[in-house]
Amino acid sequence: MIVTEYELRANWHKTKASLIVLPPGSVITPSARDFIRSKGIEVQIEGNGLQDLTKSTFSNVAQRLGRSNLKPEHMTHLRTGDLVTKTHPVIAYRGQLDLFQCELVEAQVFFEEKGEKDLIQKLEEIAALCRQLMVSEVKQEPFQWSTLIGLTPEELRERSHHPQKYFGIEHTPLSYTHGAVVAKLHHLRAKSREVELYANRAFTDETGACSRTDLIQALNRLSSAFYILACEVRGRIKDQTENAEKAVKAVKFGQPEKQVTIGTSNRHIHLSEEDLNALFGEGYALTPQKALSQPGQFAAQETVTLVGPKGQFDNVRVLGPVRKRTQVELSVTDCFKLGIKPVIRDSGQHEGTAGLQIVGPVGHVELKTGVMVASRHIHLHTNDAQAWSLKDGDRVRVKVESQRPMVYEDVLIRVSDQYQKEMHLDLDEANAAFIDPQSYGVLMEE
Repeated sequence: MIVTEYELRANWHKTKASLIVLPPGSVITPSARDFIRSKGIEVQIEGNGLQDLTKSTFSNVAQRLGRSNLKPEHMTHLRTGDLVTKTHPVIAYRGQLDLFQCELVEAQVFFEEKGEKDLIQKLEEIAALCRQLMVSEVKQEPFQWSTLIGLTPEELRERSHHPQKYFGIEHTPLSYTHGAVVAKLHHLRAKSREVELYANRAFTDETGACSRTDLIQALNRLSSAFYILACEVRGRIKDQTENAEKAVKAVKFGQPEKQVTIGTSNRHIHLSEEDLNALFGEGYALTPQKALSQPGQFAAQETVTLVGPKGQFDNVRVLGPVRKRTQVELSVTDCFKLGIKPVIRDSGQHEGTAGLQIVGPVGHVELKTGVMVASRHIHLHTNDAQAWSLKDGDRVRVKVESQRPMVYEDVLIRVSDQYQKEMHLDLDEANAAFIDPQSYGVLMEE
């Protein structure tokens, strides 16, 4: 008979017995021995009287064989010096966590065949978390984590509870119509919940007290992560299907959609030659750091500080090349933080705009006007403008297709043979529409 702490504890709490009698050949595990000593329980082996439990382990059979450290094949070490049966709840939990990691690898192979490279990377992150779960439990260390698939525990819970808000789909029962990739993600989700159940059995006692809530919480959020990934795939498939249907309809009626990519513009500054020299030194030339989407334009390595009545922004990027007049482009939120009145203007129209102080490494400039919230606009190459029957200065309506679709009115058209087709929104506008790399704009017919 094998006497384990788990079984002993469960039975003892029912009887509170001060003496237990065991049959010959019984084995008392070290953790069970510690529990017996902590409760002042006496142990008697039938035919051998009371036993001395000060030894590291006890077995009538092992003593007769002269091998007090014999480990039976049906037992294993929970930790060093702690022998338990292989059916011990913690050992069962470890086995389920091992099996789950095997299924993660199999899923990665499957996703590779499906061309889902992003999912492969996210499963790699999940596998790393599972390995750390195992290490944390074995070493009896607190398990700490901050994000999983780029989301905090709170964000995982929020997004898994509101798929319509974040992915454009409703909670629906699992269906074969969602495809093999979604089915595989739901399988992993179900398996992660099974591991969570085993963890609850291993670390929750008969009173309901849990000794490893940190592990339980992480496993709970893990199932949320798989549901989110499934929703993301379903949302992507839904968007692809709707876009394909729109394209077919447009071709059918001879009116192809007028689509534009979307660029997000953070706060930045364009400098005149005179102000560049005042801020950085006479004869200074900007150093290109990265080419921008519009040909010939670039983000420079140089930055400046913008100072307003109520605050300042450090490290504001300078865009090149130099212009005839200095112009600062901010969001409405930026203007409020600096303490200046936000004024919407087309680029180059400085009348009625605010000023501020610009500080560079060798000097400063008191800008009288030129601080603006740039009008939302679309850059069009001359050929595109001609094909769409548009000219420089026109205003159009644009529907932005994104996680939070919306329609933008009064969008300025700017035409040049040097432009590349692209819509520009400032940071406030882009955040309002939840713009991501898959978002795009569609010009709407009047």
